[in-house]
Amino acid sequence: MRGIDAIIEESESQVVEWKESWQDKYLEWICGYANAQGGTLCIGIDDNGNVLGLDSKTVKKLLEDIPNKITAAFGMTCDVNLQTKDKKKYIQIEVKKSKLPMNLHGRYFYRTGSVKKEITGFELTEFIIKSTGTSYDAMASDIPREKLTFESFRKRYLKATRLPLALDDDLVSFRLMQEDGQMTNAGILFADQWNIHHSRVFCTRWNGLEKANSAQDALDDAEYTGGLLELYDNTMSFIKNNTKKGWRKDKDKRVELPDYPERAIEEGLANALIHRSYLQTGAHSQVDIYDDRLVITNPGGMFDGSEVQLLDIRHVPSKLRNPILADVFGRMRLMERRGSGFKKILDAYEAEERYKEELKPVFYTDGYNFFLTLWNLNFAFDKAQNKAQNKAQKSMLTDREHILLLLKENPSLTQVELSEMMDRSRRTVQMLMKDLHDEGVIERIGSKKKGSWLVK
Repeated sequence: MRGIDAIIEESESQVVEWKESWQDKYLEWICGYANAQGGTLCIGIDDNGNVLGLDSKTVKKLLEDIPNKITAAFGMTCDVNLQTKDKKKYIQIEVKKSKLPMNLHGRYFYRTGSVKKEITGFELTEFIIKSTGTSYDAMASDIPREKLTFESFRKRYLKATRLPLALDDDLVSFRLMQEDGQMTNAGILFADQWNIHHSRVFCTRWNGLEKANSAQDALDDAEYTGGLLELYDNTMSFIKNNTKKGWRKDKDKRVELPDYPERAIEEGLANALIHRSYLQTGAHSQVDIYDDRLVITNPGGMFDGSEVQLLDIRHVPSKLRNPILADVFGRMRLMERRGSGFKKILDAYEAEERYKEELKPVFYTDGYNFFLTLWNLNFAFDKAQNKAQNKAQKSMLTDREHILLLLKENPSLTQVELSEMMDRSRRTVQMLMKDLHDEGVIERIGSKKKGSWLVK
């Protein structure tokens, strides 16, 4: 059992809760711990971790009452022990993760992050399915095999592996069909036919930085339905049609300057399709493209109930809501099979020339939906260029004034980028910047590669 110093060091979190005194409603917290990862409930400690202490009469009563109440409510036992710190007594309740779903008077609770919440509806269904050791995609469907075709699946598999499918045998091998010929939900999702009607993707290219920015809110939109491979291909086409992939020539090589790293989009979209909750009828995955960002939203938060924004993104353990979907996407080279998708997205961004720390992708969940925000690598450059060009056209700026204006708008611009924006040779830009630097008008802050320019 952990001591109070170790618990206070952690502060209230996913597995720790402090209460000044006992109330029977705290059985909900115990239920939430049992249904999640287990945890510790301390009685006699305030919200700041200060041990207030309990009097001897209260301690004696609680040490008898609490174990009885837990057993009566859940039919399980917990370690309930008296602890002391600085001569003050408190009670520590250690709750272990239950192998079976626990409910309190027919209500199910779950601990997610530092919050206890009641789970109902699709979340309860998903929780019970998970507790049985299976998953939604492994469950049998009532749609018969003879009504389904898998032409897209066959072609994509051949392209990815250069191996032909022995269709029905491989459907069983991939767990898309059971040995008795009954299709699983995963098999239904990969079929050519659209049988799960909330398996769809809404895509919108918004005009500006928000959803309602002008009279013409959307520049382009589409709704895609069908099997997962069709959803993936159509959504990728929409994104490519509504983003730019520029380039520039640098000495003897061509430097790609995409709005978004393609690998990051591919991994983010694949994650959205395979990790989403398909139990939310009426819900759908969504792609929103703004001037400065692309946001992929899918139903269902992290499968273990954790808050992804609080985790070390490069070391998030792989816990799959739909392991069969993930396995098949991996076989077709559409995503990583080893749970490193988040890392791949970060690596794809950091490999880009125009990447800055402030453009780091954002992973977020509100418990019901998962949001991935990818920042447009060219937005700041395009904005600076357009603004400077507009001013230059209006006031006929000199090259010297033009370069200073561009650096004020975006201090991270390189000489190559300035040359491109100003339509001047790199040699001309180098000479201008040397003069400005020698005169003390501009100053380099930081390293040559990752630094920026200060216009005084």
